[in-house]
Amino acid sequence: MKILLIGPCPPPHGGISVHIMRIEHDLKAAGIPCEVVNTAGVRSWIGFWTALVRYALRGWTFHFHTNGHNRKSWLLALACGMVGNLAGGACILTLHSGIAPVWLAAAGALRCALVRFTCLHYTRIIGVNAPIRDALVSLEIPAERIDVMPAFLGIERSQAALDPAVLSWMRARRPLLSTALFFRPEYGFEVLVEAIGRLRESRTSIGCIVMGGSDDRTAAERLLRERGLEQNVLLLGDIDHEACLAVMAASDVFVRATLEDGDSISVREALSLGTPVVASRVGTRPVGAMLFEPGDATELAARIELALAGGNEGRPAAGASNIDRLLHIYEEAISGMDYAAA
Repeated sequence: MKILLIGPCPPPHGGISVHIMRIEHDLKAAGIPCEVVNTAGVRSWIGFWTALVRYALRGWTFHFHTNGHNRKSWLLALACGMVGNLAGGACILTLHSGIAPVWLAAAGALRCALVRFTCLHYTRIIGVNAPIRDALVSLEIPAERIDVMPAFLGIERSQAALDPAVLSWMRARRPLLSTALFFRPEYGFEVLVEAIGRLRESRTSIGCIVMGGSDDRTAAERLLRERGLEQNVLLLGDIDHEACLAVMAASDVFVRATLEDGDSISVREALSLGTPVVASRVGTRPVGAMLFEPGDATELAARIELALAGGNEGRPAAGASNIDRLLHIYEEAISGMDYAAA
């Protein structure tokens, strides 16, 4: 077994890149050869494809990770699958995005053909939640080739030292909320800001650390100025994953205000750290997360108040690591291809 992980790598430390980083860590810890080819910011596509061909001809199993919610994502998946099949090897595809089912459901004839043809090149397909699987099945992708598996692979408590200025900011604010996002509409930053504004009426020293979204934050900064929340919300930008875990662990509540979602790794990480989580009722949410209607800032604020009061519906439970299950999928895919070759 030799696994080549293909997908975006940190930075930034988003869900897919964190998942790939964790798979690499766990496979190497198990003594399994594993390497990563980064699809983010490729400088030379000729060099990129040449490297993939070399891996394929040396018998590496490809595991391609993508969002699955646009044409570019599927075209890249198709190309990687075709290269991975050069020497008759196994290929695995993981789809991460909570928007993917909507995109797939709206598929016309050409989009359907692209998805079906791409999936033909993958021995197994993994969706991080059931809606992704159901959307693929509706496009006549065989259900027996599709697995549903959250991208969470477990964590270790962080020992990272935070910047002294950030620590000082955190200590001066209570309660302390945290979130991880990109400044895109589906992440619900405006909803979060409105909820914080409501909470500040009675909790004047409330603070919220926003991790991620290093790019295109101008509109976010403007919104905070308009609401007078510059002193209550710290836009920390993209930070190392270990530092992100340290912030989560120090928070009173972790918030996930997304309007669309898959199976958020950050939600499961926060729960594993023992931090109460308030998340929108979209995608797949683990037991222990307190849920609110997506887009409803009033309910979000009320749920945060309830979490702060200790009413977290049975306390955190992120779920077990899926690394053993992933290894089983690799083994089945590889043995199936060996059998077919024989």
